[in-house]
Amino acid sequence: MQAQNFVQLELPGVLPKKNDTIKQMEEAIQSMLGLTWKTVLLHISPRSTKELMRQHGKLIALNDGEARIKVSSTPVLLMAIQKLPDVESAFRKAFGTTVKIRLEV
Repeated sequence: MQAQNFVQLELPGVLPKKNDTIKQMEEAIQSMLGLTWKTVLLHISPRSTKELMRQHGKLIALNDGEARIKVSSTPVLLMAIQKLPDVESAFRKAFGTTVKIRLEV
């Protein structure tokens, strides 16, 4: 077999820079996580848990059946730990699957 040579051309200013592409990907991922979190929030009850998570929680990763939720402070973390069953139930209601919740500050 004979190796083929390929020439790659880049047009300056036409194709996005790699940094721009990565930034766009990060923004798209953040947008999807935000939408997912809003969907989960709709399914959280009681209302006190919903408000705690809405005001102080943010979904930062969702991978292999595990959700990482960042909260604003250690005191909120201590309250949120007690509310984990409500959050897990909301994920189940929203997406029909069990998701393990990992909280962090």
